[in-house]
Amino acid sequence: MLQHLVKIVLCFTLLIAITPLYDSNNVASAAESTATINTQILNVRGGPGLSYKVIKQVKMGEKFSIIETKGDWYKVKLSNSQDGWVASWLVKANTVSKQATSSSVTSTANGLRIRTGPGTSFQVVGSIDKGQQAALIEKNENWTKINYKNTQGWVSSQYITGGATSSSSPSGNTSTSTKTGKITANSLNVRSQASQTASVLGKLNTGDTVPVTNTTGNWVGIEYKNKKAFVHKDYITIQTNNSSNQTTTSQKGTGVVTASSLNVRNSNSLSGSIVASLKKGNSVTIVSESNDWLEIQLSNGNKGWVASWYIERKVSPTTPSTGSSTEQGNSVKILSNGTNIRSGASTTTNVIARANEGDTYKIVSTEGDWYKIEISNGKTGYIAGWIVQVLGGNVQAIQKPGVNQYLKNKTIILDPGHGGRDSGAVGSRGTLEKNLTLRTAKLVHDKLSAAGANVILSRSSDTYVSLASRVSISHYRNADAFVSIHFDSINDSSVRGITSYYYKNIDLPVATALQTELIKYTGLKDRGHRSGNYQVLRSNRQPSVLLELGFLSNVSEELTVNSSSYQENVSNGIYYGLAQYFKSK
Repeated sequence: MLQHLVKIVLCFTLLIAITPLYDSNNVASAAESTATINTQILNVRGGPGLSYKVIKQVKMGEKFSIIETKGDWYKVKLSNSQDGWVASWLVKANTVSKQATSSSVTSTANGLRIRTGPGTSFQVVGSIDKGQQAALIEKNENWTKINYKNTQGWVSSQYITGGATSSSSPSGNTSTSTKTGKITANSLNVRSQASQTASVLGKLNTGDTVPVTNTTGNWVGIEYKNKKAFVHKDYITIQTNNSSNQTTTSQKGTGVVTASSLNVRNSNSLSGSIVASLKKGNSVTIVSESNDWLEIQLSNGNKGWVASWYIERKVSPTTPSTGSSTEQGNSVKILSNGTNIRSGASTTTNVIARANEGDTYKIVSTEGDWYKIEISNGKTGYIAGWIVQVLGGNVQAIQKPGVNQYLKNKTIILDPGHGGRDSGAVGSRGTLEKNLTLRTAKLVHDKLSAAGANVILSRSSDTYVSLASRVSISHYRNADAFVSIHFDSINDSSVRGITSYYYKNIDLPVATALQTELIKYTGLKDRGHRSGNYQVLRSNRQPSVLLELGFLSNVSEELTVNSSSYQENVSNGIYYGLAQYFKSK
């Protein structure tokens, strides 16, 4: 009996060790996802943890609706209407309809550039002017992904405000009284509990508004990304809003569904009940619009609400349009002042005119990476396709290959060091290494994912993961590169700088490329690449590197590495370092 029990425990341990904890291709919004069982037999538990009682067993291939996510666990609806919890690393989550949020953001700058990824190196695909609103898709520490006039992309978070879930109702003419808070500090930590030692869920910036739920001592309870969270009361101004919401407009027209599956709800909010489901290509009749939602009429005569960013409108609104007439067809919008219009589809041809930001031109044809456009009086010219925004849905947007071409389809494991009960190094000002490593990893994750890489995080929250499990993920995924992220500490508080460690010969090119780009982008002292006898390197068969990205034991450097600007720079260094490594192969 004892031997049998030992075998079961050993098998379960090995199963965890070879299975990734977080896969960017598998993570989905809990409210709109299903979980497919990915192991022969899986225990369903009464709570989100191995200590909870097993209430049911399910088999490989069975599918269940995900109704909540907590850490690395999914709460699922079982076939007998019973709820239970399953380990996320033993299932595959599939997005049914990616409606992540009903929040909106507002641009605070004219011509704010929308990019294909979270970084200034990513191609510009559009722009948004001051005061204009866009639907919020997701947000990291420094960048926000939005949907603006059917263009999805990333904008710098410092030039937008808002992002709190809006309250709305189907009538579009309601009076509400709710408490909201306005953030008065940049990079304000949002914590999971009302304590300075609680884990950081994210950050808010000056001007952001959030729903307020309660106050506890020196802390204010808020709603953050559909979760309960806390911020310090000194950095938030609480106000009661009594407002009449009259944003519904008559919209009459038709549209086509662009999402693979789109839920129709009984109100203009993700909290509304699902009354129907539409598939990609279905046509709908638009009745009215309220904020970012469209009221539509279904084929059976019933009405419902859908997210507007998943509908491509085929008939323009009856309200007057202030845009250029060329925007109704296929045209390009100029993104920068002084953009060259040339006589041919090449940078070696003559410049025949120059265009300014906001100008629009009708597209005549596409020639390679260039658009032939109509200038005036029947005259035509050529403009580079990778420096303009395409308006209209019948012409393919052109993307000029950058360093992203070297990262596309590469499998990269990002390993944020420490986590859970293992805090790692503790800085002289109390910084926990485990929190910093996760901040950095998430920024790098978003950049690599936008470039087309297959990115897996060894942990996505404040959880403990053994060193053996981290290495097993690399083997299981047959990683093209494994990057373990750390911050250093030593008794000598004067020591500072960045070090890249390798162990095997195949690791050296990765360490060399990363060290070069990290120093280039951060400006910290170059401590070089060195041999390091670390388990995540020594036991790893894949090309791997361990990065020490600054010393928490150095007071000045601790302040530096905590800043959002450093986090952006160091994540750029890792991004470009990996691109250079794959380019050289």
